[in-house]
Parts: sequence; structure tokens; C-alpha cells
Amino acid sequence: MNKKQMLVGLAVIIAVLAAVSLIFQPFGRSEAVSAAAIDGERAVVAGSAAVQTANDSVSAEGVVTPLRNANLSFMMGGVVAEIVAEEGTAVAPGDPILRLEAADLELAVRQAENGMATAGNNLSLAMAQLELAQARVESAAIGVTVAQAQLDLTKAGPRPEEIAAAEQNVAAAAAGIAQAAGSRDVALTISDAQIREAEAGVASATADLRQVQDGYDAIIDACFTLPDDTEVCPLYGTVEENTRAQLEIAQLQLSAAQEGLDALLAGPTAAQQRAASGGVAVASANRDLAQAQLDLLLAGATAEQIRLAEVGVEQAELGLEQAQTAVTQAEAAVTQANAGVAQAEAGLSAAQSALARMTLTAPFAGTVVTVLVDEGELASSGIPVVVLADTSGWQVETTDLTELDVAAIAVGDSAEVRIDAIDDEVLTGTVMEIAAVSTLTRGDVTYAVTVGLDENALPLRWGMTAFVDVGK
Repeated sequence: MNKKQMLVGLAVIIAVLAAVSLIFQPFGRSEAVSAAAIDGERAVVAGSAAVQTANDSVSAEGVVTPLRNANLSFMMGGVVAEIVAEEGTAVAPGDPILRLEAADLELAVRQAENGMATAGNNLSLAMAQLELAQARVESAAIGVTVAQAQLDLTKAGPRPEEIAAAEQNVAAAAAGIAQAAGSRDVALTISDAQIREAEAGVASATADLRQVQDGYDAIIDACFTLPDDTEVCPLYGTVEENTRAQLEIAQLQLSAAQEGLDALLAGPTAAQQRAASGGVAVASANRDLAQAQLDLLLAGATAEQIRLAEVGVEQAELGLEQAQTAVTQAEAAVTQANAGVAQAEAGLSAAQSALARMTLTAPFAGTVVTVLVDEGELASSGIPVVVLADTSGWQVETTDLTELDVAAIAVGDSAEVRIDAIDDEVLTGTVMEIAAVSTLTRGDVTYAVTVGLDENALPLRWGMTAFVDVGK
């Protein structure tokens, strides 16, 4: 037989006893006086309601209870997956005691977390797009300013300083023509000094060639014939090779000097003449361009140019409107993304709350007194499955204090308590609480009074019978 079946049987027995008590109550109360027992100045009537003793104190029967206790139940039903804290385990507030199977809810939490991450990414993207749209509005506004300034300049015509600058460009271009013509004349004129210098170069190269040639001839002439008709040339070898190389260089230098003299005597070539004249042509073209720009500036803007500038302003303004519309759309997207984040947060919170409800936790520090289910059993919503009590201290709750006596008691009154199971021990305490609502006990209107016990070393247990004297 498991705990649950035992509790059901116990509940049936209690119900039967209660019914029997109600049936025989009139006769029981009339006979109760015969069982009276006197202990000092305290008169206690066994099985009767509380009485007021001769020394103006109130006596009542009660039971020992922990400082705090609770029957814990799940908000949601399910199969018990784990008993985390067995009976007798001390727990702190928030410690888990039982867990229900929650695979589906764990999956829902993971899905909600993924949805939260997606919503966060969507919000980041929307914020980035809004910043980009705002930057485009600023750029478009600058474009409108520039286009309007260009239109104003076009309508206003040339400024004096612009005309002066254009005139200076024309003058500089004309000076460039004269400079190019001078460079052309210098390039095409061959002076007598250049010819004399070239002739001197030819003469020098001729003399150098003759000197090297004489040296080379001396090397050749140094050869002689032996009696056996063998020709011997003592200077052949390195000396002859070096001298021959020098002779070739001297011949090349003479040829180059002669070609230079011939070129000077022949005058500039057609290519040189074209190159020299090309500089003048370029300078003339620059002067014509500068003059054309000055003439255009003096003529002022045409109707077509003004209209073109106006079109530029219109296009810039249209671009600004489009950029502002994009900002509005981006702001709406951010609002929608924020709503998505809020919805995802709510979904995650709901999923986490549902998952948390599958774990039964301790609402206060205490000891697990009773676990009413086993692993694998079905726990129903709202049905107690755990009894938790704070047994760090004890108190007594009266069970038979009637409305006639409760008026004589006040919170803060001192009390003496005797435990039925422990002889010759008197505990002290203080009235901590008086119930505001009555309870009907065996036909009497009673009020539960809670007496907090002072620190003691007695082996008290939950449910022990106690007798309380509240002094005045």
C-alpha cells in the first residue's frame, strides 16, 4: 500500500469518527464533567471546551505545530519525473522538491529562445536600415542646397571676379603664344658658332684617329722574319687587341662628329620643324579656348542653362522626398521589429513560466515532511503532493477555545504550556495570533489562538497534544 492509499484510508476513518462524534455529542458533553482533573490552580475538563480558572487565567487544549507549514501542489498536472528532495530533506527557499515530465515545454522554451534571437536580429537590421535612410536624407538635403545654389548662380550671371579671372586666362594664353614662337625660332636657328664647334669636333676626332692608327701601325711594323722564314710579331696579343679596340672607337667617334656637322650644315629637318611649330599651335589653341570661355561668361546664362539648373533643383527635391519616405518606412519597420521583440519576449517568458511550473519549489526554508506521490505517478493540478514544515521552532494552536473565553485573551499575553506526552515539563510562551474568524467545533463556536513557544530542548513533534494556560 503506498502513501496515497494510506492517506485515503486515514481520511475515511477520520470522517467516520467525526460522524459518530456528532451523533453522540449531546450525551458526551453531559458526561464530560466526571473526567475533570485538577492540576494546581489550573482546572482542565477532559474532552470539554476551554475553561477559565480561579486565578483569572484561560485554559485550552491544542496541538503542537511547526512555526510554518504548507501543503504544496502543482499549478499544472503531469507525470512525476523526479523526486529531488526526499522526506526529511532540509530545503531553502526556491530549492526544487519535485519535477514533472516537461520535454514538450523544454522544446517550447528552445523554440521561444530561437524566436527571440530572430526577433533581435530583425530589430538590428531594421535599426541599421533606419540609420542608412536617415543618412540618405541628410545627403539628399545637401544635394538640394547645392542644386539651389547652382540655380542662383546661373540666374545671377557672372561675377566681377569671375570675369577678371577669365581675362587673366586670356592674357596668359596670349603670352604663351609668344613664348612658344620664341622657342620655335631658337630650335630652328643654326648659328655659326654651332657649326664651328661641330667642325672642331670633327678635327679633334680625326687627330685622335690618326694617333691611334699610328700606334697600331707601329705594332704591325714590329713584326720580322727569322732565317727559317718564320714571322715573329712581338707586340701581338694583349697590346695589339687593346690598340685595335681603341682604333675602332676612334673611327666611330669620327663618324659621329662628321654626322653632326653634316646635320648642322643641312639645317633643321621637316620633323624638327613640325615639332617646333606644334608648340605655337597648342599655345594658340589655348588662347582661343580662354577667349571663348570669357565670351561665354560675358554673354550670361541662356534660358536652356537656367531651365537645366531648375530641373536639377527639382530632381534634388524629389530625391529628398523619396529619402524622407524611406525614413518613414524604416521607422515603421523598427516599430514592427520592436513589437516582434516584445511578442517574442512575452512568448519566451510564458514558455519559461510554464516550464518553471513543472518544478515544485520550496516557498520557505524548512523540511520536507511528507511526499505524497512516487516517480511515474500522475500529479493533479491543485492536489497536495508535498507537506513542507519549518521545524526550527514550535508553536501551539488551540482547538477548543470558545467565544466566551477568547475575549479574555490578547496578543502578547504570556502562557504556560504542558505537553501531554511529556510529564512534569512546563513551557513558556506568548500569544502571537488570535483568529479573526470562528470555527464550529462539536457545536461550539471556537477561535484558534496561536502561542509561540520560547526556546526549549524538549523532543516536540508535530501533532502532540498540549494544554495551554493564558494568564492575565
